[in-house]
Amino acid sequence: MSIEIRTIDDVLPHISYEAGIVVSSRNSFTVVDYVFVNDNTFINPVARECRGLKFDSAGRILARPFHKFFNIGERERPEDVDWAQPHIVMDKLDGSLVHPCMLDGELVFMTRMGVTDQAKAALRNADANVLALCADVLADGKTPMFEYTSPDHRLVVSYEKPQLTLLAVRETISGSYMPHAALVDLALAYGVPVARTFGRVDDVKTFIASGRALEGVEGYVVAFDSGHRLKLKADAYVLRHKALAGVAYEKNLLAWIANDALDDVLPLLNDDVARRVRDYHDQVMRSVTGHLQDIEALVDRLREADRKAIAMEVQATVDYRLRGVAFSVLDGKNGRDAMMAVVKRASQSENRLEQFRDLLQMQWSGNDLVMKDA
Repeated sequence: MSIEIRTIDDVLPHISYEAGIVVSSRNSFTVVDYVFVNDNTFINPVARECRGLKFDSAGRILARPFHKFFNIGERERPEDVDWAQPHIVMDKLDGSLVHPCMLDGELVFMTRMGVTDQAKAALRNADANVLALCADVLADGKTPMFEYTSPDHRLVVSYEKPQLTLLAVRETISGSYMPHAALVDLALAYGVPVARTFGRVDDVKTFIASGRALEGVEGYVVAFDSGHRLKLKADAYVLRHKALAGVAYEKNLLAWIANDALDDVLPLLNDDVARRVRDYHDQVMRSVTGHLQDIEALVDRLREADRKAIAMEVQATVDYRLRGVAFSVLDGKNGRDAMMAVVKRASQSENRLEQFRDLLQMQWSGNDLVMKDA
């Protein structure tokens, strides 16, 4: 991927916010990254480089992590890929991509968006070998990239201990990738872990079928010597990743509860998130049960009154959001179904959810369920 980028002015003419790419200024550096994707986001080679490019305060390039690459079959048919070109199949780890950067004379770690909590955690867990490699490679005008995996920053796949695994090295200005053999030699020289490899693709159909059937891993990356890269994710990982991404949004979680679908989602989540989801479910259902018991007691007390008197009492004593439930119970309909219909209405949008938060005593935050780029 030899596209020369020396300054931010080499990038700006090729990108736009309308295409999903933003330029974010920090105190002493600038990040160019995509924040949403449409048909025009990666329309040219420079735009495909905008996956966390870093520039200093003078606009000079500081670091160049991976270009945007796609799933097998996403942009080109598998049979149209020239599999005869030199390549290697690598392990796709389920962590956070981090890279070092010299910032005001200090070595820091960054993710796509900059010096994030994950980046700080990676730096705290970087040993002397990793730090030495980073300093030397940066001084040579290259950007090393690592996957930071940790039991404290679990996404889908579980890891026993914090670790930084070397994935690739790029020339920061030209964008050329270090050949894999040289990458392995570099890792050995510094005593740093490097991503596992699995040979090359000989039969693409067999490779895709076996890769998608994998369990307990994220999948593979196919790295061509030319710099071209493709990824293949296991079906089980994709399903779990989508479930975790869905849980980050409270309205999705509430909709699963309303539709009695939570049992299908819980097995896809890691233990900590599943526990939090169950706690949320239990709180919502306690509110549902409490409101329904109050309504049923009211209806039992008013059952002998005439309809007008009942309506007046319901208007005076029942929360306006639950009056339909009261009349449903009065008409002999299933009260739980009526209450779950209220929950379903609350899940229709984030704004609607806020209108029902106090009623259902809901409290959920998905902010710490950090989702990486898929």
